[in-house]
Amino acid sequence: MRQTRDVFASQTAVIEVPGLGATALFAVGWIAGWFLLWRARPLPAAPTRRTHVSVIVPARDEEASLPVLLASLGAELRTGDELVVVDDHSTDATAALATAAGARVIAAPALPAGWAGKPHACHVGVQHATNDVLVFVDADVRLAEGTLDALVAAVARHPDEIVSVQPHHRTERTHEQASLLFNVVALMGCGAFTPAGERVATHVAFGPVLACRRVAYERAGGHAHPEVRAAVLEDIALAQRFVRSRLFAGGARGPSFRMYPRDLGQVIEGWTKGIAIGFDATPWWAVLAVAAWVASLAGGVVSSPWFAFASIAQLAVLARRAGAFRWWAVIVYPLWTAVLVVVLARSTWARRRGGDVTWKGRALRPDQSVRTSPATGAGEPSAPAAGEAAGGAAGDEAGGDGTNTRSR
Repeated sequence: MRQTRDVFASQTAVIEVPGLGATALFAVGWIAGWFLLWRARPLPAAPTRRTHVSVIVPARDEEASLPVLLASLGAELRTGDELVVVDDHSTDATAALATAAGARVIAAPALPAGWAGKPHACHVGVQHATNDVLVFVDADVRLAEGTLDALVAAVARHPDEIVSVQPHHRTERTHEQASLLFNVVALMGCGAFTPAGERVATHVAFGPVLACRRVAYERAGGHAHPEVRAAVLEDIALAQRFVRSRLFAGGARGPSFRMYPRDLGQVIEGWTKGIAIGFDATPWWAVLAVAAWVASLAGGVVSSPWFAFASIAQLAVLARRAGAFRWWAVIVYPLWTAVLVVVLARSTWARRRGGDVTWKGRALRPDQSVRTSPATGAGEPSAPAAGEAAGGAAGDEAGGDGTNTRSR
C-alpha cells in the first residue's frame, strides 16, 4: 500500500500546478498572443465593380505557381481590365504560360544599379499599365471569388491609402508546416488585428496583394522611390510612403498562397531574407507583445505541462487564422519556436554584418533600414544616399514576392 502511495505521489508531482510567479509570466505572454491576433479581419465583400483595374504580376521562374493565379484571375477580370505579367529574367516557361493565358507579358530590362528585382519588375509593370486602380499580385497567389471587386471597393473608401491582404497559407507538404509561427507572427506584428481594429493606424503592407489608386501611388513615389527601389521588403517601404495602410487577412475563404513548396531549405532562406527588417518596421509595443508571446511558448513548455497545453489550445485557434496547417504541426510547436528564434537570429546577424542570402539565383543582402514612422512629404526621399547604398547591396535579389519576407 505504501509503495502504491509513493507511485501516486510521484505521478502527481509530475503534473504539479506551477507557482504564482511562473503562472503570471506565462499569462502575460499568452494573453498578448490573443490581443495581437484578436480577429484576422477579412477583406469585406463588395458588389460587382465598374472601375477598371490593372493587375500587375512580377514573376521570376514561376512556371509551377503562375497557372494557379492565372486560373483564379479568369473569373475576376472584367472588360476593360488589364493583366500585365512582368517576366523578371525567368529561365523557365513563365512567359509562355502567361502569354497563353492572355496576359500582356513584358520582359523586364536588365536590372539597373541600385534596384532590387521585385521593385523593378513592379515599376516596369506600372509603366505599361493604363488604368487608375493598380493591383499588385504575386505569382503564387490564388485569388478567391470577388477579390478584385473587394479590393476596388476598399481603395474607393480609402483613396489616399494602400490596401493590402495577407493570403491564407495553403500547406501540403511536411516541411511547409515550419512556416506556422512565421505566418502567425506576421499577422501579429502588423498591429492591425488587435481589439482596436482599424483604429490602429498601420504603415506596413503584405507583399502578395497590394492595391491603390495610381495618383496616390505616384504621389508616394511608387517603386521608383529611393527608399523603395532597393528594399528587400519593398511592400513595407512602399506602404510607409502612403498616409497609412489598410490591412486584411485572407482567411479560409479569401485569397491564399503556397509560400515555400520546394523544401525546408527554401523555408529557411525565404524567411531569413527579411524577418529582421520586418521587426524593425514593427511598432515597439507590438515587438514587446510578440516577444512576450514567443517567450510564453518557449518558457511554458519547459516550465509546466499545463502551460504547454494552454499554448497548444491557443495555437490551434491562431494557426487557423493564418493558414491551413496540419493538426500535428500545432502539437510540435516547440520545434517551430526553435526554428523561429534561430532564423530571426540568423536574419539579424546577416543584417548587422552585411551577409548575403541567395534567392532564385540572386544574392541578397538584408541590411537596409526601414523606418517605423509614416512618411511626411509624399514622394520626397528622407535619405537618398542611404537608399542608393542599400540598393547596391540588394540590387541582385529576386522578383516575385510572397509575404512580408518572401520571394523578393
